[in-house]
Amino acid sequence: MFLLKRLGVLGLVVLFLAISVPVAADEIDELRQMLREVIKQNQELTKRVKVLEERLSRYEKAEELPAPTTSPSEELPWHERVEMGLSVTTVVQGVTGVDTTVENLHAHGGREPAGTREALTDESKGYAAATVDLDFLASLSQSSRAYLLLEMGSGHNPEDEIPSFAGIIDEAISMVPVETHDGEVRISEAWYEQEIPLGAGKLRFRFGKVDLTTDFDTNEYANDETAQFISGTFVNNIAVEWPAYGLGMMAWYETDRLSLGLGYGDADGGWDSIFDYPFLIAEIGLNINPFGRPGHYRFSVWYNGEKHLRWSQLRAYYAYNVNPQNTDDAWGVALSFDQEILDSLGVFLRYGLRDSDHLVGYAGYDENGAFDIESVDFSYGFHHALSLGFQASGKLWGRPDDALGFGWGFVWLNKNYRDFWKKKGAFASRDGRALETETEYHLEIYYRCQVNESLALTPDFQWTINPAGLYDDGFWVLSLRGTWDF
Repeated sequence: MFLLKRLGVLGLVVLFLAISVPVAADEIDELRQMLREVIKQNQELTKRVKVLEERLSRYEKAEELPAPTTSPSEELPWHERVEMGLSVTTVVQGVTGVDTTVENLHAHGGREPAGTREALTDESKGYAAATVDLDFLASLSQSSRAYLLLEMGSGHNPEDEIPSFAGIIDEAISMVPVETHDGEVRISEAWYEQEIPLGAGKLRFRFGKVDLTTDFDTNEYANDETAQFISGTFVNNIAVEWPAYGLGMMAWYETDRLSLGLGYGDADGGWDSIFDYPFLIAEIGLNINPFGRPGHYRFSVWYNGEKHLRWSQLRAYYAYNVNPQNTDDAWGVALSFDQEILDSLGVFLRYGLRDSDHLVGYAGYDENGAFDIESVDFSYGFHHALSLGFQASGKLWGRPDDALGFGWGFVWLNKNYRDFWKKKGAFASRDGRALETETEYHLEIYYRCQVNESLALTPDFQWTINPAGLYDDGFWVLSLRGTWDF
């Protein structure tokens, strides 16, 4: 613009001289020609400046727009869009202090152990288990993915011999019981997931062979049996009767502050009756930051359509020798909270309530179809359960990759379960002797030591008081877990 002004002034000066100074005619013509050229150049420069201003305006608008994105499928071949993970977990456990008399009476439905199940004869015993997990995650596009998890395990689960409600070792580690024979590979998960932007958040759909506990009832400090607590009561809510791995689906709407989830699974995990016994769960999750610290607060309600044994039918069996049947479904509510307190310290709490006052668990039958009290599953013997504790990061003592965890669990029995073992009312005629009942308590402490980038070793201590709700000083479990991640 400065150049244009200079040229304009020059043109006026020339014009003034042409008028006021008497000069020869040829000089006047020359001056007029020069003026025409100056005016022409001025017009051309004006056009060029206008073009440059338009281009500059387009560049400024382009910077305000989001950068164009390209789907991974357009950038990389399929084999470079697949992520693979491999982990190996081994657990060695020593159990001591088991009251074999009480545990055998529980295992045999109150009878002296002379039935079909073997008797536990050792107060102290060792167990071991190992699992190998191989997973594949494929990014099909920017908003869709597919996942496959293969698991192989072998070992002996102490819970098969030592009953308790809280559990001693989570099934994901022990792999016992499993759908396959010892050492065989099973497909634990195989699903497709799609995300759709919606409002301030996104919709997320997953379908296939799913594990609902990967997304429901999660917890920052008590959810991973390979890196945190080993006992099942600190991994997931034991008051929820989760389905086995099988056909399922889930749908989530998620924002920064809120998550709403619906899940479906096959309650018995079979493939020949996938819609006969549904498991349904709905969850609301709140992500809040009280005092500037992250916290997650989840509220769930669930329904299990598989049929259960009623206490009224068990009473009729003892009073009138009527063969009981599994007839009733089940439901309950669950809470899972975690809250950071300090930079290196977080607390957790889980609570579960069952509509279980009228349910026993599952009836068992012998090879002739007759009811077998020794095969009864008393899994609904408790009405509600609570677990709470904390996890401290090793940052507090100069080892940032280590962690210390402490958990305390409570399991409150329902009245019918107490009456059965105390031989009260209609249960006075049952075989065996009466047993005192009390609330079950479970303590667990672990320290995870990160040896190197791939290996973590975790010493773990558990103490279960009144296992399965039968009065007893309890037993102790010492464990050493090794986890290799590649």
